[in-house]
Amino acid sequence: FSFPPLLCRMTTAVKIEELEKLVFKALKNIGYSDNDATVMTRVMMHAEVHGNNQGISKLYRPQDMGFNPKAGELIFENESPQGVVVNGNQRSGMVALSAAVEKAITKAKATKFAICGTKNTYTSTGMLAYYASTVAKEDFIALVMAGSPEMVAPVGGKQAVFGTNAMCFAIPGPESGPLILDMATAAATLFGTISYKAAGKQLPEGVAIDKDGNPTRDPTAALAGAFQAFGSYKGAGLSLIVELLTQVLSGGAIPGGEGPEAHVGTGRKWREKNWANTVIAIDPSLLMPLAEFKARVAEVCTHVKGSGPRVTLPGEIEIQNRDKNLAAGALNISTGLFDNIRNLANKKSKL
Repeated sequence: FSFPPLLCRMTTAVKIEELEKLVFKALKNIGYSDNDATVMTRVMMHAEVHGNNQGISKLYRPQDMGFNPKAGELIFENESPQGVVVNGNQRSGMVALSAAVEKAITKAKATKFAICGTKNTYTSTGMLAYYASTVAKEDFIALVMAGSPEMVAPVGGKQAVFGTNAMCFAIPGPESGPLILDMATAAATLFGTISYKAAGKQLPEGVAIDKDGNPTRDPTAALAGAFQAFGSYKGAGLSLIVELLTQVLSGGAIPGGEGPEAHVGTGRKWREKNWANTVIAIDPSLLMPLAEFKARVAEVCTHVKGSGPRVTLPGEIEIQNRDKNLAAGALNISTGLFDNIRNLANKKSKL
């Protein structure tokens, strides 16, 4: 398992439309089909426009996209009026989760509730807010959870068990769009730790342990050990819940089994390449009229926002980033990253 170097700090202003075309062409040249490249471009550009780090940085090293030329068609398993598991068949995690979201919306429109999962993928699904907002824009309450391979240790543990195990809630109501809370349950991220290592900097206190379970600020030791959950026991508890509702419930690989102790980049989920996600869509009209619910949500959000001069609602910064970037029509992209994407789009990169 290898790590990319720190991205170039110099930036280049690129028109959003131009960047979107280059990303699509780059994905096509990696080997993805038109359909898969379209879905992945949409997910990554959504993150980039919103200022989220789950965007096009994934293309810095094309080989890390995890393209599998032997990947098969999506398979829909255990389907019912309110649920289905999308077997990704080693396709992109973004493609499998997008299909699960479409299924969840269709089923929730028919039955007012849906729960859909994905399994058998081993690549990032990107920014969860993209999927949750897609559900919430159809006037459903959304919960999206992403399982991932071993990187995070439970409190008191000395090996990685959980993934960074992100979760995202999206609730319709505010005029600016659904209220969105998108968060990982880990105190550190893989790419963030790699960046600290490349810059020769120490990690903050309390975010990682070494292979023996001792707290460490050394990024190299952390990458050989594990990250910690945010907020100690509370974050670890949430990480466990996400693990159970994704890897377990949706049929992904689960931690444990035979083999050496798991650390960042090693473990059963890494070996089996079977990561899982879960999408839940709930129609508020199960409990009250939709219009009333949305009005009450908006009222609460307005009150919270007005409770002090520096209150920021979840997702508000991302909305500001989006509005600013769309108004400018361009994004400031790392020059090194942009050069890689442009070269790949022009078939000048070696995979």
